[in-house]
This record gives sequence, C-alpha cells and structure tokens, in this order.
Amino acid sequence: MNFLLTLCEIALIASGCYFTWQFRAFYILHPLKTLRAMPKDGTKQMLLSLGGTVGVGNIVGVSVAIALGGSGSVFWMWVGALVAMALKYAEITLGMIVRGGAPHYIKKALGGFAAALFAVLLIVDAVVMGGMIQASAVSDAMYSAFKLSPVVCGIFLSFAAAIVFFFNIDLFRLSSVVVPLMSVGYTVCALAVIAVNAPKIPQVMQNIFENAFKANSAAGGALGFLFTPAARQGIVKGLFSNEAGCGTAPMAHAASKEKVPAKQGLFGVVEVFVDTIFMCTLTALAILLTDADATGGVGACMDAFSTVFKSAAPPLLSAAVLLFAFAAIVSFGYYGTQSLDWFRVGEKSKNVFLLVYSVSVFVGATLSPSLAWKIADAVVCIMLLVNVTAVMLSRKTVLAAHRDLYSHIGKSSHKASSTRSFSPASIKNASPMSDSDINLGSMPRFTQNRAK
Repeated sequence: MNFLLTLCEIALIASGCYFTWQFRAFYILHPLKTLRAMPKDGTKQMLLSLGGTVGVGNIVGVSVAIALGGSGSVFWMWVGALVAMALKYAEITLGMIVRGGAPHYIKKALGGFAAALFAVLLIVDAVVMGGMIQASAVSDAMYSAFKLSPVVCGIFLSFAAAIVFFFNIDLFRLSSVVVPLMSVGYTVCALAVIAVNAPKIPQVMQNIFENAFKANSAAGGALGFLFTPAARQGIVKGLFSNEAGCGTAPMAHAASKEKVPAKQGLFGVVEVFVDTIFMCTLTALAILLTDADATGGVGACMDAFSTVFKSAAPPLLSAAVLLFAFAAIVSFGYYGTQSLDWFRVGEKSKNVFLLVYSVSVFVGATLSPSLAWKIADAVVCIMLLVNVTAVMLSRKTVLAAHRDLYSHIGKSSHKASSTRSFSPASIKNASPMSDSDINLGSMPRFTQNRAK
C-alpha cells in the first residue's frame, strides 16, 4: 500500500508541476483577474463539488495525517495543494470540453476498459468514502457530544439521504445553502481557537517546517522525502480532502452551461484553496496549538475547541461535522449516479444504487471505519493514477483551452462568457468528442434541469 501511495505522490506532484509551469501559475500571479474571469453561473456546480471536498477530511483526515506523519505533514499538504490547483483546473476544463464526467475523456485517452474501470471505482468510492466514512465521523461526533447511539444516528442519516435523493430535492440549491453555512461557522470557531493561542504560532510554524524534511532511516537520496511519513500523509490526506486529480470534480462541473470550458475550470483553483490551504490549515493549527491528541480523529478537534468553548465545544463541532459529512454524502451520491450513466443504465438501476448507497450510510455509522479507510486509500489512488494519465495524454487540448481563457482574461476579464464558445475540434492535434460521447454525460433524473 505504501508503494501505491508513493506512486500517487509522484503522479500528483509531477503532473501538478507540469501544468503549473505550463499555466505559469496565472491564478497566483494574477488573482484579481482570475476572480473576475470566474463565471457567476457556475457557482452552484462549484458549491456541489465543494460539498464533496469540504467534508470530514478537513477534520478527520488532517488529524490522521498529523498523527501518522507529525506536524511536518501540514507543510506537504500545502505543497500538494499548490500543485493540485493546476491539476484540478485542468481536469475540470477537460470535463467541460467533453461535456461529461471523467470517464468520457478517459475513454478518449486510454480506451473503453480504463473508462469503465474508473466508473466502477468511482461508484465504490462513493459508497465507501462518501457514504460509510462520512457517516462514521458523524456517528463518532454525536456519540462524543450527546452519547447518541450509532444505530439511531445511522438511521437518521440514512433516511435524510434517501429523502434528498428520492424526493427530487435540488442538490445544487441545497449545496448553495449548506456549504457556505458550514464553512463560515467552522472558520469562526477555528479562528477563535487560533487567536487565543496566537503566542504559540511561531513555534508551531517552526515545528511544521523542521519536521517536514525528517526522513526515516530507510529513506535517502534526492527523492527520500517522498518516503517520509510527513510527506506521504500530508500529500495523500490533502488529496483525500481536495480530491484534485481524482476525477470527481468534473462530474459536478460538467452540468454547467458555461461556454468557455477553462472559465469553469477556475473554480477548481478556488476549491483547492478553500479546502486545503484554508480549511485544513485551520484544523491543523487548532490541533497543534492546543497539543490535542491527533490520534483521536474528531476527538482531536473536540479537545482543541474545548480549550476555548469549554462545554459548548462538543455541540458546535458535532454540528460542523454533521453539515460537512451530509454535504459530502449528497455530493458522492450524485457522483455515483453520474458514473452509472456511463453504463447507460435505466432509472430502476439508479434507484437501486441510491437505495444501497443510503444503506451504506447506516452501515458506516454503526461499524468501525478502519476497513473503509483502507479500501478508500486503494480506490482513490487507482482513480488518481488512471485519471491523471488521461489528463496528461489530453494535455494539448487542455492547454489550448487555457490559451482561449487567457485571451479572455488578457483582453477583458470582466466580460461574461457570451463570447465565442470554445471547441476542441477547432484546435490542431485535438480531436472532437462524438455526439454519442457527449450525450452519455446526461444528468440523473433527480438533478435534471436543476443546474440552469
């Protein structure tokens, strides 16, 4: 498993660095122009995608990374996020070009078998990562705060998810309410903990940078840092949080009607920044500044918050975990149905999946998440390797779409995307998608006509 994780590190850093160089890190050098170029109509898709990324990984994933890799893992989260911005921008742009999820451009680059494999893995990932692990975190938080039975918690979450999926609730509108609410609330609480412990910040930052390059005895050489627990846990757990390169974000963003693909891709940069650079850093600093026991998962954040909010900390954090997890549960359910579209299944098959998915939420709330985490580790790593390979093979199309965007930013970044539509068929060495490929990306019944 460590070998697979190391391959993911290399793939993420190599592809991320390549696109960062090719894009000249324009989003860092020209942040205001980048923000002005972002389309307003794509915000709902970004919030749905953020609902999947800003999940319990921001709490549990960070604490696990610190527990296994030490404070130095935080540094590698930052490094991974900086290069992941370009990668997520690239994959969303590519998804917009084919007007479908990752399986569509994977088929074009690697063939039908790889596309089908990715679709199956995403379905498994939805059930394990989106259903079981998210529910487990809620169950732990509710038991710690209120001694609520995991069975009762599981029944509540399972029924809530089923109601959202089977009663035509607008997923995009739901995310536009839940995601900002949970993000602002958690940010205020975490900043309060950091402010109270502000005198310790210099020492904690020093520890982060010092421990980032500590290798174990087996590691050495120029690439030795890749085998350190800090790098492995920081980059991989950061990946679990922001999902850059995994191919999940294109599933949500492909529903946008933005005409210039790379404009929608800009939301990928924002997602990584909000999720990892901002939210994960808040969690990490809160834990490190208060010397909370990182092995406690959700309990680590609860201990950190208790230093400021005392007895109010468990209810506050439990509410945050509930919102984080439920937003992710909804998003991954959407990803799962999008993957089923690849196999051209009917509504009955999608409903069966959603029923199984809702049951998996109950199972996750009542069982230990250790096995689920191991499965998620393997599945996400394989997904990343397949998806990143496809994106790299399609790099000419991505770079051409980026040049199209850059001309918009350079000329008039405040103009809406009413200008000419980007078409990959118009670019040399970039072949167009067929109509059948594009039509495969239709949305499931419960979200049709919701993204307008």
